[in-house]
Amino acid sequence: KAFDGSAVVGEFYPKGDFNLDNLPFQLIKNEIVAQNGNTNAMLWKIDELISYVSQFFTLKKGDIIFTGTPAGVGKVSENDILIGK
Repeated sequence: KAFDGSAVVGEFYPKGDFNLDNLPFQLIKNEIVAQNGNTNAMLWKIDELISYVSQFFTLKKGDIIFTGTPAGVGKVSENDILIGK
């Protein structure tokens, strides 16, 4: 799951701009919706995850915690176009 360039991240937005308990998101692969998700399906709330992880790791502004993925995960090939919304 990890290789050079494997964790491309876009722009950051203030978390206050969103309802983190009910935030829809999706991945579009080559103009086809590959994944649909919502933070309301997560087993742990985002603030709970940050609190737990910070017991073991020093977290700083800009750090990213990868938590898993909704249904629809699949192979990514060279020249695929991925858009996260």
